[in-house]
Amino acid sequence: MAKGQKTKTPPLMSSAGIMRYFEEEKTQVKISPKSILAFGFVIGALIIVLNAYYGLWPG
Repeated sequence: MAKGQKTKTPPLMSSAGIMRYFEEEKTQVKISPKSILAFGFVIGALIIVLNAYYGLWPG
């Protein structure tokens, strides 16, 4: 090898095809746990209100 040249080594591949953490994080949609709980409570309240409106609840 000529003097002053450095060899470029390829980045390490993840084992068994598993993606590295920072690569996986880029492609995911992030939703906070508080948002999921709030959404669940809103849907539950909507179901109760609609059941009461249509005379299905309370039985």
